[in-house]
Amino acid sequence: MSPFLDGWIAHRCGLDAATPQSVLRVQLARFNAVLRHVRRNGVFYRKRLAGLFERRGDLIETGMWPREPFDVAEIPLTEAADIKRDGGRFLCVPLDEIARIVTLSTSGTTGIPKRLAFAADDLESTLDFFAHGISVLVRAGDSVLILLPGAERPDGVADLLRRALPRIGARGIPGDPAADPKLFRKEVERYRPQCLVAAPSQLRRLLEGLESPPNLRAVLSSAEPLPDDVRGALAARWGCAVFDHYGLTETGYGGGVECPSHDGYHLREADLYWEVIDPFSGEPVPDGTPGEVVFTTLTRRAMPLIRYRTGDLASMLPGPCACGSPLRRLSRIRGRLARGKDGTLTVIAPSKGWMGP
Repeated sequence: MSPFLDGWIAHRCGLDAATPQSVLRVQLARFNAVLRHVRRNGVFYRKRLAGLFERRGDLIETGMWPREPFDVAEIPLTEAADIKRDGGRFLCVPLDEIARIVTLSTSGTTGIPKRLAFAADDLESTLDFFAHGISVLVRAGDSVLILLPGAERPDGVADLLRRALPRIGARGIPGDPAADPKLFRKEVERYRPQCLVAAPSQLRRLLEGLESPPNLRAVLSSAEPLPDDVRGALAARWGCAVFDHYGLTETGYGGGVECPSHDGYHLREADLYWEVIDPFSGEPVPDGTPGEVVFTTLTRRAMPLIRYRTGDLASMLPGPCACGSPLRRLSRIRGRLARGKDGTLTVIAPSKGWMGP
């Protein structure tokens, strides 16, 4: 077993080898570049970070800040409500450079949607990650049936995945997002896929009374947290390997993916800087301690996000992975945060003891 993402991360970071220390140095340098980019080109962050630029502006402009992770904690957090309220003010490129705008409907108290913009280079970074991330389960020559929505939309998540697969010699086939068992059976008979990409809710629907699809070797679960019972049923009833992916539209879809050790998500560290904070105080927590997942986009041009609160609860896993990678991993998602009308936070945990290790 070998670390499947480490070589890609090293290449993307311009390193001979990816170590926690060398990757962190590159991330902090890219964080500095993000701060300079939004200061010069973005209305929202120029205003939101005005105090920071007043204190640290000279150091930022000379590439000298942030220099350590604790420097990053000085930067204000960004929330989903900021994008709903001021989405257009996040833009840092001219409108004619926007290649894709994604509108996310919400079920919050206001119902105001979030709109996220991507330049062509931003989408290319996602294609690159998809091709390398899915290589953990897909081999050259494989056919991959993709049930995730978006195949009919240029640059939708399913379309991006379909376009990424030929880069590793595989073929992506859009399937029925409704995950109707009868139609799925016909798709399996027609395409005989070796791998399947679907959301847990789709997989649960297919598992009900459906025998093991022939040729199916592996499943990638994405878009929702993967329940233990669905993972177990896939392995027991279908006899296939199951891998889980973590990402949000805000991360550019891709965020992290499991290796065969299934001990946390190997993260897209060349493009994203990850933190885990205490959701109530906003302070960083030590590795191994659960908290809220926060990320910063390091290579996105159109609409950078700085210390964006995901609302997901997890912990950063310390120590090397059994696969041999020395880099950080994120634990499985342990729950969600709900924000009330008055701004108070409530922990919604799907499993017991989210505050445990």
